[in-house]
Amino acid sequence: MKRKVIALAVLAACSGGVWAQSNVSIYGVVDTGYVKQTGRDIYMGANQDNKIGFRGSEDLGGGLKAIFQLERRFDLNDGTLGNTSIPAGRGSSGASGADWDGAANVGFENSEWGKIRFGRVNELSTETIRRFDPFYQYGVGSMIMSSQRSARVSNTARYDSPAWNGFRFGALYTLGQNTKGTGGISGYDNDGYGINLSYDNGSFQTTANWSRTSDSDDSSVWNIGLGYKFGPARVTLLYEDSDSKGRRNGGNINYKGTTNPKTDESVWLLGLEWDIGPGQLDASVQYARLKNVRDRSSGVRVAGFEGGTKDTYKYALGYTYNLSKRTSVYGQVSFTDYNDAATGNFYSGMERDSVTGIQLGMTHKF
Repeated sequence: MKRKVIALAVLAACSGGVWAQSNVSIYGVVDTGYVKQTGRDIYMGANQDNKIGFRGSEDLGGGLKAIFQLERRFDLNDGTLGNTSIPAGRGSSGASGADWDGAANVGFENSEWGKIRFGRVNELSTETIRRFDPFYQYGVGSMIMSSQRSARVSNTARYDSPAWNGFRFGALYTLGQNTKGTGGISGYDNDGYGINLSYDNGSFQTTANWSRTSDSDDSSVWNIGLGYKFGPARVTLLYEDSDSKGRRNGGNINYKGTTNPKTDESVWLLGLEWDIGPGQLDASVQYARLKNVRDRSSGVRVAGFEGGTKDTYKYALGYTYNLSKRTSVYGQVSFTDYNDAATGNFYSGMERDSVTGIQLGMTHKF
């Protein structure tokens, strides 16, 4: 018994020393609800990503800090690694398989020149453009995702500048898996790059990105977003264009037996965020165009896409009611009108030319 007491005392003393040197915070989100989509049974799913994270810093002197972040994603309905906030569809399998799927990085920060992080980080293009989707790319109201959507990237160095008169700049570089000529996936290897320029003066916001995702056969994405806030409302407009030449960063793109088809995708979104009472009304109208869906090897059009261009329209409406600063309940409804059943299958995994989605749930942040 005495040994246990002594061991605990030593552990407490050591822990106290570590925490005194570093500023560490624990944060997270727990979110769950019910989702019903045309052609699917009702299931439990999240709106925001369920996660628990650790973020810390240490003052190194001269305005320089050492920083780190670790973030784990999980499905609240069964406690497994995963991410049910990702809309169901082709390629949306949830967890990446990593224990620290959300973030795993370390770096330096300075108020004058910004911060640089190394490891697993948010992908710049995804992180910045999602702020112009009223649904933040969450739930059934989310913007239509392209084949090259990568929320986070590994083996990456990312730089973020401080704000200079409202302007911010970001850049990242990702190592491909075949960088040293071994391992990886033959025929898809390339390093990844990304740049971002954003501006925010309070009432007007804009962002522009270009990125080339790693291990994707040089596939690329560029997008631009505009937002204007007046009174309790904010209007947004975004455009995204994706040139997918095959594999997506982090996994294959499979469609009806065709592995890694080439695609050209673009999406327009007009959004509205409006503070009403203790909550926020969200709405969006989207138009997406999918063309040149071809087999990567043969160049032949994939079955169902012989005609070329396919159009999709999506309408979404939602409301979030804040019960407190950390707890809220929400409801979303959306209707997606696909060009045909083949297009519906490509985006939703179902042979349907239209899908209606309804989602109800609650969120708590800590």
